[in-house]
Amino acid sequence: MLGSSSASATENPWWRKVSTYTAGSAVAAGCSELALILCYAVLHLPAAASAVIAWVCGAVPNYWLNRRWTWRRTGRVHPRRELLPYVLIILGTLALAAVVTRAVDAAMSDSSAATRTTFVAAAFLGVYVVMFLVRYLLLDRLFGRLDTLDSDATEAEVR
Repeated sequence: MLGSSSASATENPWWRKVSTYTAGSAVAAGCSELALILCYAVLHLPAAASAVIAWVCGAVPNYWLNRRWTWRRTGRVHPRRELLPYVLIILGTLALAAVVTRAVDAAMSDSSAATRTTFVAAAFLGVYVVMFLVRYLLLDRLFGRLDTLDSDATEAEVR
């Protein structure tokens, strides 16, 4: 068979990580975008406040899905070694999303509510699309470092 000796895409660790990261990020982005539209368009909260609430609604499933699916980490979460760096990495996305949505909202102040909502929602999603690769690289480095630390600790226990 042609190509039978090569590994399939699902057997490639890099491809598996990228595809599961993408799936987890898509779920989180959907949760965030829905929360943003609900807060901004329905509840009429300010754009920056809506972005913060939406961020939380996406950050929680994003952490658990990517921790489990992408980096295959199970067991106890280490608050200082794992959770704190994760929060710091994604807080950058939150800050950028809040600033951008607030700026777009201010720039669109003379527009209809529907137009303003569309542009604010697009800007919010745009920040997440732009930050997707940056977050992947930083999180891959974080979880890779944790895997190394866990391996070293396991080897030390065996000795």
